[in-house]
Amino acid sequence: MKTDPVYLPRVHIRSPAELRSSMRFTGKTMGLFLLVLLLGSLIGSFYLNQASHTAAAGLEVLRLTGERERWRQDSAELRKRISQLESLSNVRRKAEALGFVEADTVEYLGVDNLPSEPSDAGISASPSTEDGHLEEPASEELATWWGELMARFESWMSTRP
Repeated sequence: MKTDPVYLPRVHIRSPAELRSSMRFTGKTMGLFLLVLLLGSLIGSFYLNQASHTAAAGLEVLRLTGERERWRQDSAELRKRISQLESLSNVRRKAEALGFVEADTVEYLGVDNLPSEPSDAGISASPSTEDGHLEEPASEELATWWGELMARFESWMSTRP
């Protein structure tokens, strides 16, 4: 029986000095390492900057929310105070302190020559034309009305105490 020869691989065992010399950093390797380090620190600084801005905005939102709640409470307190001041019993008490008294009887005054429809200037609107535009009042009518108004005002002023 014949056996095949066994081949043992040759292993080259390096000395520590040879290992150190093969692991040396060259200029290219060192530059690549520094570039990766620089990019990593740049990305990290951007992340930290964004995180700090987000945290600051969150704190501002919390502060503003608290301030809004304080304003709502103040507003509710003021509404309560207004309702207390406007209560009927309070208004009556203040009116009595100012010398007001309740009326025993109601007296109505009659006014003559009132227009049938009230208007802003006291003059009834002039009739409109077919196209919807208002006609101007005649100058005589306006002068008469003004004279009557002034006469009423003067008689009212003369009767005032």
